[in-house]
Amino acid sequence: MKSEIQLILRILFCVATASLLAACGPRYYLVTSDFMVADGREAPPEIVESPTYLSMIADIKSLAVKAPEGCANETATESSGEATGQGVLLKTTCGIEMAELERALTKAGFRVISWNVLHNKVVKEEITPQAASQDLGAEVLFQINSLERSLVQAGQDARWERRFFQSNDKGEQLNPASLHVKEGEGLIQEIKNKEAALTHQERLSVTINASASLVKTGETIWFYEWTHAEARGQDTAMQLLAICDDGKCREASAKAKDPADKDRFLSGGSEAISKQKSAKDQQNALYHKLLRDLVTNLATSFKHKS
Repeated sequence: MKSEIQLILRILFCVATASLLAACGPRYYLVTSDFMVADGREAPPEIVESPTYLSMIADIKSLAVKAPEGCANETATESSGEATGQGVLLKTTCGIEMAELERALTKAGFRVISWNVLHNKVVKEEITPQAASQDLGAEVLFQINSLERSLVQAGQDARWERRFFQSNDKGEQLNPASLHVKEGEGLIQEIKNKEAALTHQERLSVTINASASLVKTGETIWFYEWTHAEARGQDTAMQLLAICDDGKCREASAKAKDPADKDRFLSGGSEAISKQKSAKDQQNALYHKLLRDLVTNLATSFKHKS
């Protein structure tokens, strides 16, 4: 009986010792961090409609368009982001932006006299845009006062939400975990270094200021201004795998879940290559999209709502 009791005690001692060693050994934790942005919705366009506009817009059919004094000097492929300019054969100052505006106004149902035709007539005959518009049969002179591309800061009102989870050497997310203050603060500092790169991201925006005036009288009857920015997108999330031992934590690399290369075999392979319509300049491609959204809104806003 005594020997049986001693055996049981030895077993319990071994189990307790093994548990203690496991608890004191290295532990893996997964730190998750979510960037939660509280940006408000984009401000709507600022539109001013005069009583004259409201009484006459239903009968207005013909517009002449005047470009701003300075515009981006780009080719069609550079503005759309579909190609990087290697050598320019032909390009027109303001052509891309103004063509988008003329397209939007035509689609809205107006007869549009091109800005280029108006500009050439003004220069050749040395007359005012108002007089040139009247000679060309336009009822309204559509003036683009400014068109600007800029960057806006993302996440002015934001926060990071961090959570701790138990993990393993493969980086799997297991049960929620609570860490000692010293360990927890160390892990938060580790992931802060990674978060810093995301808090200064900027978004592209396009701002337009336009007005419309009657050709016969010169009265300005309509004003429009809007800053249209790149969508913020989804909240950013990141994670950090850490190993903690003896009260100290450090970043760890997760072990691959796939078998080692020496145990894998290949019989061949294929690789898809597609270069058609690839946007080499993503920012210019985004600018082109924002510009089209903006002028479409401008044209539909100017159109009479029957």
